[in-house]
Amino acid sequence: MLDIQEALSTNNIPAVRRYQRHMKSPDLSHIPGDCGLPYLGNAHNLLFNFEDYSRKSYDKFGPIFKFKSVGTIGTEGVWLLGPDGNRLVLQNEGNKFSNFFGWDVAFKGLFDNALLEQDYSYHKASRKIMQSAFKKEAIQSHLEIMSPVLRSGIDSWPKNKPVKTLRTLKNLLLDTGSKVFLGVETGKDTDKINQAFVDIIYGVADPFKDKGPFFFPYAKGVKGRKTISNFIFDNIDSRRRNPGKDLFSQLCLLTDEDGNKFSDSEIRDQVLFLLFAAHDTTTSTLCSVLHAISCNQQWQDELREELLELEKQHLEFDDLSTLVKTGWTIKEALRMYPPLGVMPRFTLEDVEFNGYTIPANSQVMISAVFSHYMEEYWTNPRTFDPERFSPERAEDKKDFFQYIPFGGGAHKCLGMHFAETQVKVFLFHLLRNYRVTTKKPEGADYKFRWVPLTFPSDGLPLSFEPL
Repeated sequence: MLDIQEALSTNNIPAVRRYQRHMKSPDLSHIPGDCGLPYLGNAHNLLFNFEDYSRKSYDKFGPIFKFKSVGTIGTEGVWLLGPDGNRLVLQNEGNKFSNFFGWDVAFKGLFDNALLEQDYSYHKASRKIMQSAFKKEAIQSHLEIMSPVLRSGIDSWPKNKPVKTLRTLKNLLLDTGSKVFLGVETGKDTDKINQAFVDIIYGVADPFKDKGPFFFPYAKGVKGRKTISNFIFDNIDSRRRNPGKDLFSQLCLLTDEDGNKFSDSEIRDQVLFLLFAAHDTTTSTLCSVLHAISCNQQWQDELREELLELEKQHLEFDDLSTLVKTGWTIKEALRMYPPLGVMPRFTLEDVEFNGYTIPANSQVMISAVFSHYMEEYWTNPRTFDPERFSPERAEDKKDFFQYIPFGGGAHKCLGMHFAETQVKVFLFHLLRNYRVTTKKPEGADYKFRWVPLTFPSDGLPLSFEPL
């Protein structure tokens, strides 16, 4: 019998695929839950009504219940909701949960071998090498690269009239990511790479994957992956000889204490995934922040005052820790609208939770969204209130696994400090020079969708008024 934990630990993909082809669907009949409509399952609730669906299901069935999705998954899975479920999955004692099988449905052929879907000792070794790319010195270099790009981009946006901010922000962060991660200057190459990256992202969300025709998003995503792969492979040797400050160059040079480097294909895999992880999650976070401060002008004024008190034209690394209220605002946006609302895993052995046995080969999902709105842990959780993160209130400290916008355990987001840096630099250039306004009333609801990540469904129309 194949030792699947060993296969995942050594990244033996042929063996993992053999296991995948022969594994049997688990029997979840003993676990409570409503699997919804025939074929469609709970897909509509998962995509468009998740918060209400998860709360009602939790109230009816408790913290564990089954569900059924649609498309390539097409099988039943299990929800584990609340901090106890988060702890069980994210701590992963005994290596009973697999990231690879949890993410493979979405990532296969697009983000193969991404750090997020690696397991056990292989993941530990890769992460150990990657950590150097996110140390203080590296983030300082990233800040120097991104700051002028963000300032120039913001200044070029239309002023004093509504702008669909999601699109303009996405384009700006794509340009920033191309320069920070790939070292590519704005121009034709950037446009080509940016479009390829956008195609990959749409491919992740395509439920039909390789079963769809050539014009479906997945097929375009595979083509986009090849475009970026070719760029990376064509430039690895030159980056090793003449490295820049971009992350691509750093990955070409990184070694662990034993002198081990990433192979060319591993460099390609990690650069691709970091583009995804850094760009889309930051876009999501900034959209949430901009919605919140446009609907809460008094709080926007407080942030502006904090940023102006620096009396600087350029943000420096040591300034980041002084932006306390800005930090609370980012945390609150991540609480209310976490970019990754749900996190999948897969059981390799039977797992016990809340009196039920979850069989091996089961898809398991945990939810940051649900945990971040539990009234047991948060005061008025539907209200935008950054001061809940102040030392005096510290609402996020009641349980170590109640607040998980960056996941947790061995797979906690490696780039979370980079993401916070980028958001703070953006807000520094924006709020010192512009007021963000909306036609929505004070405290208006955020119109958004959860899949593939949390993005505004109306494009987020906002106006930017020069001060």
